[in-house]
Amino acid sequence: MSKNTLIFGAVLWTAVFGCVFLLWKSRTEVDHPEAREEAKVAVADDQQNKPAGTSEENPINPETPKNSVNISFPARTLPDFEFDECVGEKLSLEDLQGKPWVASFVFTRCASTCPVITAAVMRLHDAVKDKNQEVMFVTITVDPKFDTPEIMQTYSETFMPDRDRWKFVTGGQQEIFELVVNGFGLYVKENVGAERMPGFEVAHSNRVVLVNEAGVPVGTFLGTRDEDMVKLRRILTSADEFPKQGPQLNISTSDGSPMPFQFEVKPAGQDDATYTGEENGTPASDGSNSSEDAKQSDTAEPADKAAPIVPESNNGDSAGGLEGGSSSQNGDKTSGDVTPKSLSPAEHNALIEQKMPAWTKRLPAINASLNSLAAMLLLCGYAAIKNGNRTVHRNLMISAFATSVAFLACYLTYHYQLGEHTGLRGKKFAGTGVAATIYPLILIPHVILATFVPILAIRVFQHAFAERWDAHKWLAKITFPIWMYVSVTGVVIYGMLYHWPWPANVPASAG
Repeated sequence: MSKNTLIFGAVLWTAVFGCVFLLWKSRTEVDHPEAREEAKVAVADDQQNKPAGTSEENPINPETPKNSVNISFPARTLPDFEFDECVGEKLSLEDLQGKPWVASFVFTRCASTCPVITAAVMRLHDAVKDKNQEVMFVTITVDPKFDTPEIMQTYSETFMPDRDRWKFVTGGQQEIFELVVNGFGLYVKENVGAERMPGFEVAHSNRVVLVNEAGVPVGTFLGTRDEDMVKLRRILTSADEFPKQGPQLNISTSDGSPMPFQFEVKPAGQDDATYTGEENGTPASDGSNSSEDAKQSDTAEPADKAAPIVPESNNGDSAGGLEGGSSSQNGDKTSGDVTPKSLSPAEHNALIEQKMPAWTKRLPAINASLNSLAAMLLLCGYAAIKNGNRTVHRNLMISAFATSVAFLACYLTYHYQLGEHTGLRGKKFAGTGVAATIYPLILIPHVILATFVPILAIRVFQHAFAERWDAHKWLAKITFPIWMYVSVTGVVIYGMLYHWPWPANVPASAG
């Protein structure tokens, strides 16, 4: 091996081992997201005690109000319902009596916040399963015209629910919309006309609702906000007090009968659904920001006869939507467009998990396995030639090349499917701090050098088959460290994208 090749290889591998060491040292900062989220909540609580007008009034997200959790608000017992569960059974309010439960509202073809909300509920479901076996989870589609039980079942499988404790349900649109608006006091509307874009067929609230054992909503939390979901987890695990039932509302008509639910499909241009970030749907065409007006319009509740079911001020309903896609701190509309560029890494990745076919989700792990195999074959081939065994060296290097070709085929297949199903280019690294700095330092050289591997490898084989041994040896000394680097860092990149934070010992008190 020449001196220049030795120096080049040493620099590359020193960079790799240095990056891996820094990742190992920094992993404790991100290996326990719940503990990190609780720390954020603690910081936010501290900030609430500061005088108004300070520059650090809300250090977590200047566009997110601090009090986005609503608890013990005026509400009423939910009306009875019976919906179709995705596995073929029925679910009614009576089935949930005597247990606290968490309701969330999504639809399967959503291109906005629904995957984020369901992923947040999944983390909540997993976090409380050993600490509170009584709590139930109910995910209700707000697009029942499309979301049949079969589609809901396919959607639910992505999140690996405990079928006994987490129900995915659908039913008639009228019944579901009645329950969402008149029961939970949330916003929902079917989009039409120019508003009805693919993935935005329905506009709805991003809130997750906590219901007590008597069937009365006692708390709402933004499913797109980590701090809110941590608060809900603490309630369900008894770390925080369970909210008390608020004053009873009696929403009825003048003759005493229950207020009927009324909704109408409005033509394009007559927009009563303004985008505040608390809603998942089409942004408003003007700068208004009043989901309360939209709710009262859709429910046809006279202002002098019915109080809003969930009182809403500016306490969080303009927060929790897609990053960069809702409203500013003062409520003014900044940008309502929800595009792939406006997605946070977690939302971006959750959208990929939802949209990609099940078989394609195995390809990244297969690619990492092929990269690992290629690296081992390269090392064995190098050892064989150092021992003078040319035949074994030849066979191992041909096997390494075939493995890399198989990797390339799987890689291109995955990214073709990714473009077909999501329109996105690939997963984003969701780590922060040192890890977020190190990731591109590994990725960029990997991508650049990977383009040279097939060219160099083919040329090395050409020299060998033509028995140009001097040229073969010279080029092989350059190709080997590059090929090894690409193979090994391919595995590291897979680990960071799909298994970060890497496991580490976390104190029992961390969460």
